[in-house]
Amino acid sequence: MSSQPPYAPDQAALDTRARPWNLAFRTQRDVGLLIPINYHSVPAVSLSAACFSNKQYEDTAFQKCFSNLLAVGFERFLVDVYWDAGRSQWSLCPVEVPPSGANVQTSTAGGITPSYPSETGSVARAARELLLPTVLPEAGGATVRRRQDESVSGSTSSPEPSGTSTTDEPSTASSSLVASSTTSAGPSATVISFPMTNGEQLLQIGDYNCTSTITLDLLTAIHEAFLDATSTTTDASITFLILNIHAAASWAAPNNAAQQPSSNQLPSGASLSNVINGNLSDELYTPQKLQTERANLNHSWFDVPSTNFPAKGYFGTPKDSSGDLVTNDGWPTEAYMEFKELHRLILGFGTIDPQMQDYNTSTEGDTIFGQGTLSSFQDVTFSTDGSISSGCLFNPSEESITATTNSSWAIASAPNPTISATPDLLALIPSIANLTSCGFSPLLNATLSNATADENPLPYAAFVNSHLWSWAPGEPLNATSTDDGSTKNRCAVITTSPYPGRWRVADCGERHRIACQDTSAPYRWELSSASMTYNDGGYDSACPSGLTFSVPHTALENVHLLSALLSSSSSHTDPVYINLNSLQVADCWATGVNGSCPYLPPTDKNQTRVVVVPTIAAVIIFVLAALTFFVKCAANRREDKRGRRRRMAGGWEYEGVPS
Repeated sequence: MSSQPPYAPDQAALDTRARPWNLAFRTQRDVGLLIPINYHSVPAVSLSAACFSNKQYEDTAFQKCFSNLLAVGFERFLVDVYWDAGRSQWSLCPVEVPPSGANVQTSTAGGITPSYPSETGSVARAARELLLPTVLPEAGGATVRRRQDESVSGSTSSPEPSGTSTTDEPSTASSSLVASSTTSAGPSATVISFPMTNGEQLLQIGDYNCTSTITLDLLTAIHEAFLDATSTTTDASITFLILNIHAAASWAAPNNAAQQPSSNQLPSGASLSNVINGNLSDELYTPQKLQTERANLNHSWFDVPSTNFPAKGYFGTPKDSSGDLVTNDGWPTEAYMEFKELHRLILGFGTIDPQMQDYNTSTEGDTIFGQGTLSSFQDVTFSTDGSISSGCLFNPSEESITATTNSSWAIASAPNPTISATPDLLALIPSIANLTSCGFSPLLNATLSNATADENPLPYAAFVNSHLWSWAPGEPLNATSTDDGSTKNRCAVITTSPYPGRWRVADCGERHRIACQDTSAPYRWELSSASMTYNDGGYDSACPSGLTFSVPHTALENVHLLSALLSSSSSHTDPVYINLNSLQVADCWATGVNGSCPYLPPTDKNQTRVVVVPTIAAVIIFVLAALTFFVKCAANRREDKRGRRRRMAGGWEYEGVPS
């Protein structure tokens, strides 16, 4: 891999999260901090489709691809992992890499120099997209042939020779790929090594071009660097890796189905847990941790101030024989998991090929969640306009979570969208927006605009942006900053047009009805009968009995509020206030009329990023002094979690980040 940092996205990818997108996604994260993580909808992507559709498994290209996908905002990744029995290693290449001493031809051409999109925002394809020739080039200069435009189209299923599914969904997605090699399969298959100027050796093995270092270790190193780069209260998020387990095909017969490893060839010391924990143990939320927390909520999720408790109505909390609260089906909130315990990664098993049926996954149970635990795939059908004709989890007559409206870990495949190579990032993709509004995490299992994410991250950013369920495109607009106390663009309303159910900024002095929620029944929303300004006060008395002034916390809550707005007796074209404002600091959105800005301007000291601990959604853990700071330096990540929890910043002692 190159000498650049492992997490190295293009500037074009980073720019897709510039204002106002960074404010919009941060606000959406913040309003959902007290919702259990299994009810969050997040954009999901198959790495086989987004990074490896041309069967090119090369370190630098994958580094750029995975980095770009993380940078544009994907949070759930389906990863096809192959057990290379010959090397006893977990690989991302579908075929075994030949052992040393194998009959491998070496190209006599000069080194091939991989080239990638520039850091200036250009997304033009470069030498990365060129496949290696199927015959050795003549001495004196390497020649390459360009992949045909039609080489990748439609949905992409697994590239592995065994022909099984790439994802942990029951999909029959087809593949339309032009092979990068015509090398015939069989015992006499030729493996050709192409030296590259960055020191890598790219091996042409049947239909695949792979480096020996394209392994799971590489993925975890990139992911670790991403977590370091985003380890602040403003940028932190939770990510999910779903591992689909395959056996790698033999290098001697690379285009044939993979064979079942013998018992002595199965993973033992090279377990997935060992690989993952090597780079990511500090950030990992594990099944063992969940079991411990569920067994005594008084000492976990409820061992915080009452303002930090999980939202009601999302899981049961019976008492055990000792009178302690327990749960059988609950999950932690993002606030607790991410900001109090500092866990930002969850791993789960997806599909496991028949060839790997003897692989004892129970030994991984302390680290990786079992099959189906983190996924509930649903069958959804779409109309030609992108609307959902069946399978939506929204039911306007339901006020609480039922068997038919349970969106816990709900995920559905998105139809292959047609997206320009230079898309309008403000233009929503209807099918993606509708999947999200129906309570699903939309899954991308296709190569967009005929380009992998390292070649062009913009279509992938368009997919992610269409998943935003809260703010309307282009919102939130910049707030006013005047000396006359103006509150223009400092409050938020939900509207029915032109983007039904989306939020926009509003003048807090305008008179509107307010949105009221039953806090014990998350899908019960009503509107106040009277209109008021945001600063009037008396909100709870204005709401119907038993309801309080609130803001939607999930996509399904939001669509239930929209339903209440559309069915109200008063004009449903009028905007309605939601309990969200930036009154304290311009463009810093918090809940509650007296809500404090979670992100006061940071102070830079010795190039160390100091971020004020957020009071997001009135979430405060410990106030040890006038100010409470959160500092997390990448150099300290490898310290023990408990040992690194207490630090000094600006003379104040702080403890962790808030739940």
